[in-house]
Amino acid sequence: MRDSNQLDNAERLHGAAVRDDLAKLLGVNDSDFEPLQASLVSDVRDLPAIADSIPVHFQRRFLELINETHPIEARDIIFNLLKISQGKFTTECINFLVENDHADELAAALKRWQTEQNLRAPVLLWIVKNRHSKKFAKLLNDLITPRLLSAIFFAIDYEALQASTARRIPLADILSEDTELIADLLATADPETARDLANTLMLNQGFEELTKKSLLARFIKIFPSIQSLVAAEAEGKDEQLLVSRASHDRKREEYETIVAKKIPENSKAIATAREHGDLKENSEYKMAKQDQSVLMAQKALLERDLGRARITDFSEATVDVVSVGSIVDITAAGNGQTTRYTILGAWDGDPDNNVISYKTALGAALLGKKPGDSVTVKAGNNEEIYTIAGISRYADSAAS
Repeated sequence: MRDSNQLDNAERLHGAAVRDDLAKLLGVNDSDFEPLQASLVSDVRDLPAIADSIPVHFQRRFLELINETHPIEARDIIFNLLKISQGKFTTECINFLVENDHADELAAALKRWQTEQNLRAPVLLWIVKNRHSKKFAKLLNDLITPRLLSAIFFAIDYEALQASTARRIPLADILSEDTELIADLLATADPETARDLANTLMLNQGFEELTKKSLLARFIKIFPSIQSLVAAEAEGKDEQLLVSRASHDRKREEYETIVAKKIPENSKAIATAREHGDLKENSEYKMAKQDQSVLMAQKALLERDLGRARITDFSEATVDVVSVGSIVDITAAGNGQTTRYTILGAWDGDPDNNVISYKTALGAALLGKKPGDSVTVKAGNNEEIYTIAGISRYADSAAS
């Protein structure tokens, strides 16, 4: 341990510990042995490299040695080691912090790292594995959110991009194997957030296509509206969308902004962040890469939507049946109140002015119906029955 030039610090530390154990068994005084274990962990800069290499059975003792050698700084040192930890050492760091009364600081640190996008794959893996454990459930409760799923997708995509071979990604495996995980993470999601996450999944490079479809099925079970994404992928074609000229121009402008401005700006941000050094610990790089994933998902969705859009002036609507471009008076069975709705294109919704898309639940239910017909529309857990009192044409009112 003292003389060899072929040992790294982790091997030297482990060897020194074995040497000292042997000395105690033999009743030999080890106080004069060199190097001392404490001296091998005295330089904080050496600790991450040691943590990466020490044997699993020695990890706990390594943390105890840090605690003894750095009594004032030990907590912060172990938090820093946890942040870059992997495998069994992640669990050892967390257990050590909890057992030494740092559970509250640990919960705060995990939330902060999530906000800063600094939760690495090993820590994410530990979180999802332990989310229901009696020991850690309370500590992790606030982390089990859609934001965590976004972080998981980013970590999987990042690992897939960094991998030189087609090796397995543990975080991707548990997302597939734990059938309750997506439901847990989406429990507080709204439909728009769920759809964004589903789009992110579809563009993720860390999953095979069959696995993506299986995971999307779990999204659809909670948010049936996401079915349209799967149908589009499966059939290779999409249902045509009727849209107004104004809404089409707005979508086109949004697309051009993403392609011509946001994506180039993001590429520059990635290049700049990459120059700052170690990508594993580079929060600016991680944030820029996550922004890239979101932008590419938005670009793909806009391309698909614009590709299936058909511009209309709604002049084809009639007063005989409800169609896209109809103004409809409907009477609610519950209170007898009559409300006027204008049914326009897929992107023309303006709820404040009672303008609804024909893709909404109410709009879809009214299509093809005649005056006097009734429709039943679900609103959450409730059902409302409406009777059509009259139909007129939006094109006529717009012209006047």
